[in-house]
Amino acid sequence: MSRNLFCFSLQRSCLLSVYNRLCPKSRLLLSNSNMINYENVISSSHDEVNEISDWKALHRLSTALLKADTVHQKLERILRTVVEFHQTQYGVILFFDQGRDALTVKASVGLVESAVEGLTKVKPGQGCCGLAFAERHRVIIEDFESNDAVAQFRPWAAQHSFRAVYSTPFYDADGDALGVLSVYFDKPHKPTLREKELADICATTIALILDRDRSETELRRERDRRDQILGGMAEGLCIVDHNFNVLEMNDTGVRISKRPFYELSGQSYWALWPEPANSEVGQLYRKAMVERVPVHLENRWEDPTGEIGWYELSVYPIDEGLALFFRDITERKKAEEAVRDSETRYRLLSESLSQLVWRTDSQGVIVQGGESWRNYTGYKGDLQQGWHEAVHPEDREKAREWWQATLVSSEISKFTFRVLRQDGKYRYLETRAVPWKDSNGNIKEWIGSCEDVTTSALHEGELKLANQRKDHFLAVLSHELRNPLSATRMAAQLLGTSPADAARVTQLSEVIQRQVGHMSRLVEDLVDVSRVSQGLVLLDKHAIDLRTIVKNAVEQVTPMIAAKNHLLKMEIPVHECKVYGDRTRLVQVVCNLLSNAARYTPDQGNIRVTLAIEENHYLLTVVDNGIGIDPAAITEIFDFYVQAERSTDRKNGGLGLGLALVKSLVELHGGNVTAMSHGKDLGSTFTITLPQLVTTKLLT
Repeated sequence: MSRNLFCFSLQRSCLLSVYNRLCPKSRLLLSNSNMINYENVISSSHDEVNEISDWKALHRLSTALLKADTVHQKLERILRTVVEFHQTQYGVILFFDQGRDALTVKASVGLVESAVEGLTKVKPGQGCCGLAFAERHRVIIEDFESNDAVAQFRPWAAQHSFRAVYSTPFYDADGDALGVLSVYFDKPHKPTLREKELADICATTIALILDRDRSETELRRERDRRDQILGGMAEGLCIVDHNFNVLEMNDTGVRISKRPFYELSGQSYWALWPEPANSEVGQLYRKAMVERVPVHLENRWEDPTGEIGWYELSVYPIDEGLALFFRDITERKKAEEAVRDSETRYRLLSESLSQLVWRTDSQGVIVQGGESWRNYTGYKGDLQQGWHEAVHPEDREKAREWWQATLVSSEISKFTFRVLRQDGKYRYLETRAVPWKDSNGNIKEWIGSCEDVTTSALHEGELKLANQRKDHFLAVLSHELRNPLSATRMAAQLLGTSPADAARVTQLSEVIQRQVGHMSRLVEDLVDVSRVSQGLVLLDKHAIDLRTIVKNAVEQVTPMIAAKNHLLKMEIPVHECKVYGDRTRLVQVVCNLLSNAARYTPDQGNIRVTLAIEENHYLLTVVDNGIGIDPAAITEIFDFYVQAERSTDRKNGGLGLGLALVKSLVELHGGNVTAMSHGKDLGSTFTITLPQLVTTKLLT
């Protein structure tokens, strides 16, 4: 039965019984379902008119109570009806607050705020309201001024012009007093029997409303608690009736099912999930339903999306049918499978890479892993005494000392040394030893592993080399900047001491210009390195003649070549050699190669520049008969900060950036550069390969 229908039936029954007492002459006007036809009521007496008026008021109250949304609204409507019955303006409903052991105003009509405050926290037994509540019967005060029982409330009554009051208590279903209904008058008043009975009716209605509200609140609380419990369950729950139709499912169940509940509600379980119908799962479900016994199992299941999962199922008989609890255990199954796979993988890994695993007793005597060491190193001797024979001679004694120190320390330890592999190559092995101790801290065994860390060890060496190069470069840079700065500073000082000597001024100015030019080139090289390393080099490419590039570069380095009396020869084709590139950058490339050749070629040496055509490429070669390059250094000659070996007087200068810039700029043009030398004092050859310009490239 719905809440409104319940209230209507309750109020209708109450009003019918009361009205039959109040208006017996009108009893025939009532029926089980028809409204009262007020036009058929014929009465001329004043009492009958009042009785009909009262009934109308009660009927209006019943209708209003159906429309009210909250308990407070209902209390206010009852209170307005009460004061209307008594032809007064003042009424109040007070509830007993157990926590404060006092009556508290819950609804009032006609009372100003100060009047309500005077009634707040009235103790049981105090005043009319407190007496009615404490003594559990109606209390009437016909006149405040003549009744000493409420003497303490006379000032309050006089302040608000109250002369009379009577209070009616109301009770819950167990007979415990809940509060009182009080009506106030502005003149002495003795309530009539009609007024008392009407007040009783309204007080009873208040009790019914409170009891109904308490029941609904408890039902909501129970429902919310149930929903909270079901919603918070990690397990899915599905309730099916005796025909296996789905009645209910919690949020977890809906989420696991991956279908909205409206698609599941009322549907046959076997229609929704036909797979287990004829399986072991279906048989156990039917057994639980027929025999009314719980069952438990694990089941592999494919959901509507095709995903495979594992579920733990528990089925319990209930009055409605069955409660099916199911938990997604896919992750657990995956974890169990992963553990099994891990164990198998470890076993296979140990078998395939057994050379990296070993065990010894507490004293270091090999228990397991000796054969794997033989397979890895090819050593055939006594392992207990000679395992270290496979270690590199430079690391051998250190390895033995490490192992003895580890046995003494009883702590986890590791050490890296070189070991000769059976293929004749030395490899870096990082050996790690871990003690297995008993409950008393005594070592039972040593468990060890050997990991090939050759790649990381070599990389570490490369990092050290790079760091050394960086330090070397900084030293070179400081030297290269210090010399021109010293010369420039000295020239500037001399200019200040002899400003009248024009020839001297000209000479010193040339020195300053030359040294500033040298520093500018150093700075430009550093800027170019920064741009290249950050990928910020932008090329302004056009179709250009490579012969022009060579000629422009030769013009720029001619003073340097002439200063050392070098003989420069050029061999270039008579026809155009078109490439697609940046004129400035390509000139810089050729200038760097020519200046590098001039720098490292002794006075009166020979330098040759050749431009040739080979298939779809141009080959630009710069050959000198200078100091040459160590063949071992050829592979790194184009790295940044790398220079060929030079004399200690550093007369050739440079930062070791030129060739690295050449390589980077040539590669940006789609080409490559190589170096070749037969050794010290046998000269060097640098070759640049650039692609020829094709029509499609020109069009773009």
